Amino acid sequence: MTPLRERRGSAIARVLGDALIAGGALGLAFWLRIHLPLPFTQGLLPPDRISFLVREGLAAVVAQWVALYFLGFYDADRPLTTAELSRRLLPATLSQAALLAGYLFFTNRTFPRSVLLLYAVLDLVLLVLWRRWANRSGPGSHRRVVLVGEGTDAREIAVAIASHGWHGLEVAGFVTLRPRADPQEGLEGQEGTAELGPYLGTIDELPALLAAGTIDDVVLAAGEDSWQTRLLDRIAGSRPDHTNVLLLPGPFESLIGRMRYRWVHDLPLIEVVRESEWRINRPVKRLFDLAAGTFLALVLTPVFVLAALAVRLTSPGPVLYRQERAGRDRRPFVVYKLRSMQVDAEAESGEVLAEVGDPRLTPIGAFLRRFRIDEIPQLINVLGGSMSLVGPRPERPGFVEKHLAEVPGYAERFSVAPGLTGLAQVNGDYHSSPQNKLRYELAYIANWSLGLDFSILVRTVKIVLTSRGV
Repeated sequence: MTPLRERRGSAIARVLGDALIAGGALGLAFWLRIHLPLPFTQGLLPPDRISFLVREGLAAVVAQWVALYFLGFYDADRPLTTAELSRRLLPATLSQAALLAGYLFFTNRTFPRSVLLLYAVLDLVLLVLWRRWANRSGPGSHRRVVLVGEGTDAREIAVAIASHGWHGLEVAGFVTLRPRADPQEGLEGQEGTAELGPYLGTIDELPALLAAGTIDDVVLAAGEDSWQTRLLDRIAGSRPDHTNVLLLPGPFESLIGRMRYRWVHDLPLIEVVRESEWRINRPVKRLFDLAAGTFLALVLTPVFVLAALAVRLTSPGPVLYRQERAGRDRRPFVVYKLRSMQVDAEAESGEVLAEVGDPRLTPIGAFLRRFRIDEIPQLINVLGGSMSLVGPRPERPGFVEKHLAEVPGYAERFSVAPGLTGLAQVNGDYHSSPQNKLRYELAYIANWSLGLDFSILVRTVKIVLTSRGV
């Protein structure tokens, strides 16, 4: 069995195992209440109450899955110690017990309360034991990859693989497009180059490396600034809405999946930029923003009022923070946030990203940022049309000018409205490089659908609940 199939099998086993744990914990809770006298209970539970297990068992399983999903237990993550696992599973089991209790209450179903409390305790214990065993016995095989390239992109990939070995990858070495005069040239004294591994020659050696079983996968990371990317940067600000950009593909481009093609006689042209399609997409996306944005504004108003009151009581200054950002077509607009930092926090430092434990944060600021409560006022921007619920995050003008000069293809991200959340926010990290965030943003623009927006919003809820990022 290949490592990929092993990992898929492991993921399926975890999902099924979590379901069995939920059913087993509920069954064990009933058995204990029926056969053993427990403190703070009045006698034994009648044996006929076991019928509740059959009737509500599925609800317990679904609540288990929902809680574990939204708290990140189905994401690829580093192995956890027993203490860390217990600390993370505690809110998950409490959440799923609350979901189950809410379901029983709103559906007006009778259920023994003592069994529900006992179930929560047993579910936590069994989940810790099961997940700890699953982590230790999961697939241990690694895919050996060779990197094609030795520049910044190759080093970024190599450092990420070395730092997160639980992904199941290891760098076997790297090859270059052209022969090197000195195989050791440039490998000493450069940050990150040690993770590239040994120099394995040029791409001409790849067939032999694959045949010998030395490597399993090939990662293309030459990172050259192509003329195509520079062209997109050049025309990004002046391209009318009806203009498409087409590419006559070679064999490599033709193998890339999920491309849109247009034929000129018998020549296939890849639609790299489909502005004509966005003329239809934008009105649909706008309707979705208005409907979902209004719903979220109504639901989150109590949270906003409490947070605004906390900001007012814990630090001097205005409750709302206004800041200029770059929107679609790089047009400036004012974004609204709940103030999480001291007044004039950037008076001395200038434009800098927030850090964990940033001394500029107000007493309540870290909490607001951790759960993204400070972003709630941006629903005003969404309803006003300067932002969308989903899209590339809006950047400040100073950062925009810097990234336009340093990051090839950066101008293309401004072809759509910025978003309250985005693909880079649910997949990447807060401090991910602008180059890496751009990869997600352009992938989002090229593959937009209402389903993708909905998926990103659901995953954003998970990010908020797990407090990932600053």
